[in-house]
Amino acid sequence: MYTATVVYEFREEAFEEACRIWEEEVLVLGQKQPGFVRMQFLTAPPRAMAIGTWEDESCAQAFMQTGVFKTLLEKLKPLLTGEPRPQVWDLKYFAGLP
Repeated sequence: MYTATVVYEFREEAFEEACRIWEEEVLVLGQKQPGFVRMQFLTAPPRAMAIGTWEDESCAQAFMQTGVFKTLLEKLKPLLTGEPRPQVWDLKYFAGLP
């Protein structure tokens, strides 16, 4: 599995609007993409971290090729206090409910 995260720093007064935009622009579209495993959006206002997990890197790259991140950044730019910080992770261990 392939997992990528992006940490966002939002303006405090724009936090809820920014979260709504992320949900509408990324979550809804991501669920329809081939290779989608899960997406999570964790918040600690005014920060948020998006976590996307895909079957493999090619599925994540195909999702990025849709232009989703470019569109998202255009809408979020006035709501951010800094640049989003992406990172890529390899799944080493996992435990959870079936």
